[in-house]
This record gives sequence, C-alpha cells and structure tokens, in this order.
Amino acid sequence: MEETAFFEATQAEPLESSGMSRAERRDQQVQRILEAAKNCFVRSGFQGASMQQICLECGMSPGALYRYFPSKEAIVEAICEADRQDDMTCFGALQKPQTAVDGLVEAAMAHIVHTHEKGSAPLFAEMRSESMRNETIRSTVDGHKQQIADMIVPLIKGAIERGEIDPPVDLQTLMAVVMSIGEGMAINDLPSRGVAIDQLETALRAIVVGMLRPTAKHPVKD
Repeated sequence: MEETAFFEATQAEPLESSGMSRAERRDQQVQRILEAAKNCFVRSGFQGASMQQICLECGMSPGALYRYFPSKEAIVEAICEADRQDDMTCFGALQKPQTAVDGLVEAAMAHIVHTHEKGSAPLFAEMRSESMRNETIRSTVDGHKQQIADMIVPLIKGAIERGEIDPPVDLQTLMAVVMSIGEGMAINDLPSRGVAIDQLETALRAIVVGMLRPTAKHPVKD
C-alpha cells in the first residue's frame, strides 16, 4: 500500500495555473518545493529528510523535482537566498542616518520579529546544526551570515571613526560577538517562549549599548 501511494504521489505533475507566464509557473513550483523541503527538514532533520520525502511532501515526481534542484544542498542554498531577500528588508534600518545603537537595535528587532512570525527558528537551528557536519551547507550558511555582517560593519565602523562609540574590543571581535548574539536570538525565538517584545528590545538595547559604548558626542536614547 505504501509503495502504491508513493508511486501515485510521484507521478503528480507540477501544477500549472492558467494565465501565468512560464517564469511565474517556475517560481510557483520553486516555492512549492522549498516549502515542502522546509517541512521535511524540520520534521526529520537534514540527514533524515530524503529527496524522496520532499517529493512526497509536495506531490511532485522525482524527475520534475530534479529539474529544479539536483540535491538537498541546492535546496538549502535557495532557502538561504530567499532569506537574504527578507534580510535586506529587515536590515534596511542600517542604511538610515541614525546612531549605531539605534540602527543595530532596530534591525535586530525587525529580524527577530520576522523570524518569530514566520516560525522559521526550527529550520534555522537545523541548518546551523547541519553546517557543522556538511562543508557545502557550512559554506552556504556562512556566506549568508557574511552578507548580513557586511551590512552592519559600515554603520559600526563609521560610528567608531566619528568618535560616536568606543567599543572595548576591535571591530573583528565585536562583529563576531554581535553575529553570535543575533544568531542565538534567532534560534531561540524568545517571543515564542513568552518574552514580551518590548522587554526583549529593552534588554537588547542594554546589550548593544554595553558593547558599543556610546560617547558623550552621541548620548544614548532613553
């Protein structure tokens, strides 16, 4: 019975919506596969989730799925790319003319709330865990983190050069700590554990102030 169910599921052809262009249909199928893969990764772990399971999850034949993604690693890369687009929105606060403390807190809170609302913390944790074992996944995940860091560095570096902040450590060390704190908050999804958003922002601001140490030139906002 299970083999029959698998055969029927894998024979399903990708759905096509009338009135859509080929590119739009392709994007639709890509999103269909990515959502199925996310569910499988969270449910079974990256190692436990097979391409066969992903086919079953999205009701697509193996031949159809492999036309879009040749491997699980390719799927993870696509997931990270989609997240990068979201991050560009969340970290848009870093591009605004404001203090380093305000910019970093605003961007971090936008990312925390976005991660919470999407319920993506379990997937984020699974991908980070797999990156410790899989060199390809590590390269993808680390590349994603570096893109975020590259958006943060100019804000902090500029504030240091203008004498607005005086961190107790060098920029490289500071960024390593900032990224680790951000990653930890994303994985733990504190709002889902009952931590109020306003209280979380207050605590985060205190941490950022302690790390950046604003000078008299730019006093901390209450």
